[in-house]
Amino acid sequence: MFFRQTVRKISRNRIIGAMLLLISLLLLLPSCAPADKPEDELRELTFALDWTPNTNHSGLFLAQERGYYAEEGLNVTFRESDMNFIEMVANGTAAFGIASQEQVLQARASAAEIPVKAVAALLQHNTSGFASPLDRGIETPKDFEGKTYSGWGTELELAFVRSLMEKDNADYSKVNIINQSASNFIASMETEADFAWIYYGWDGVNCELQDYPINFILLGDIDERLDFYSPVLISSDDLINSESDLVKKFLRASRRGFLDAIADADAAVKVLIEAAPELDPDLLKASQEWLNRENEKSAEAWGSMTAERWENFALWMKEHNLLENDIDVKAAYTTDFLPEE
Repeated sequence: MFFRQTVRKISRNRIIGAMLLLISLLLLLPSCAPADKPEDELRELTFALDWTPNTNHSGLFLAQERGYYAEEGLNVTFRESDMNFIEMVANGTAAFGIASQEQVLQARASAAEIPVKAVAALLQHNTSGFASPLDRGIETPKDFEGKTYSGWGTELELAFVRSLMEKDNADYSKVNIINQSASNFIASMETEADFAWIYYGWDGVNCELQDYPINFILLGDIDERLDFYSPVLISSDDLINSESDLVKKFLRASRRGFLDAIADADAAVKVLIEAAPELDPDLLKASQEWLNRENEKSAEAWGSMTAERWENFALWMKEHNLLENDIDVKAAYTTDFLPEE
C-alpha cells in the first residue's frame, strides 16, 4: 500500500514537472526560432542625384524628411554622383535617379543600349536657354555672330547654338566656342565669354539676386521641339519590369514631397540646407519660388509626359546626329506608374 502511494506520488510529481518543463520550452521557442522580418522594416533604396543637392531635388528630400517614403515602406539614401548617375541606375547600384530627356534618349541609343527609362517629369517645360549680359546686345540667335560662347563642350549644346542660328539665318562659323573655365555663369561672362547655356531656375535667378541684368533666349521659344522634359525621374527597365509596386510606392511618396515643396518654399529650403549646408539660402529660396511659379502655370498633373514631346525632341536629336542608333522612343519613358490625382 505504501509502495503504491509512493509510486502514484512520484508519477504525479513527474507529470507536473514535465508539464512545467514543456510550458517553459514553449515560452522560449519564439526567442530560439529564426527571427521573422518585422512588418515595419523599411526597404533600403539608393537614389542617384545628378549633381549636388539643389531645388530640382527639394521634393525628394522633403518626402524623406516628412516620412512619406517611410509610409510606403521605403528608406531612401541620396547619393551625390558625377556623370555616372545614369549607369548607377542602369546597373542597379541605385534604384532611381534624376536626369534629363536627352540623357535618357542618348543612353538608350548608345552602343551599350543603357536600359534606363523616365518615369516622371519634374517640370512640364524646359526652362533652359542662352543667357548673355545686357551690354552684349544679344537679343536673337543672329546676334551670336562675332560673340564668344562658353560651354562644356558637349555636342548637344553646340547643336543648340547651331540649330537656333540656322533658324535665324545666322552663320554658326562666326561664333567663337570655348570651354568654360570659370566657376559660374557670371564669372564666365566677366572673364571669358559673351553668352552661355543656362537653366534659368538657377543661374538666371542668381543673376536677379546679384542685380546682374541679362538677356535670355528660351530654347522652346525658338523651336518648340526643344521644349523637352528636364529634369525627369528615372529607373531601370529591370526594376520597372520586376517590381512595379515599388515604382508606384516611390512615385506616390515623391509626388507628395514635390507638392509640399510647391506649397511651402521655406520648408523646401530648410531641408536642402540640412542636406547641403554650404548652399546659399537666399539663392535656394529665390530658385524654389521661381520653380514653384513655373509649376503653378502648368495645368498638367504632376509627373505627366506626352508622346508628342518625346517624339519631337528625339526627331530633333536624330536630325542633328545626336543619337548613336535608332531607338524605340516609346521605350524611353512610361507614365504607367504615376499616382492618381
